[in-house]
Amino acid sequence: MPSEPAAGSCGHVDRRPDMTTLLEQFRRKGFVFAVYMLGNPDDAADAVQDGLRAALQHQNAVRGARDPAAWFFRVLRNKCIDRIRDRSKRKHDELFDATDGRRRSAEDQLASRELGEALRRELGKLEPVHREILLLRDVHGFSYARIADVLSIAPGTVMSRLHRARLTLRDRLKDQL
Repeated sequence: MPSEPAAGSCGHVDRRPDMTTLLEQFRRKGFVFAVYMLGNPDDAADAVQDGLRAALQHQNAVRGARDPAAWFFRVLRNKCIDRIRDRSKRKHDELFDATDGRRRSAEDQLASRELGEALRRELGKLEPVHREILLLRDVHGFSYARIADVLSIAPGTVMSRLHRARLTLRDRLKDQL
């Protein structure tokens, strides 16, 4: 017989996900964000680990947050910024492989791979404020309000930064498109 969720002191059922579930969601989604922010999977894994450690140390803050994912992404963003400031000038070409798995001709696959590499390269060259806003909106699908919460900026600022970031990226990729 399945167990019932624990009732709170007021007799209501707590339907919030448990901390283990939240941490697993944060780990998976945060890794992609951190890879694009930092430029390599090893640094990203370390930043995510630091963010998860902070979430564990501040479980009450996570559980009490209006949006626990926004809380975590704000912490993770700060961890990534700390790593960018502290790390040596290492360059790695390997980033998250975003292939879609469809069958295509060798020529199409090559063109897609080249465009993907150009996109990752140019994304890595963007100013951090532009890179992070593109990642949060276009990779993670965060709403403007959620991005504003993560970055501690006004929603109007989110829209203008996103617009400038997309224009900059489009301009840098115009030869590949």
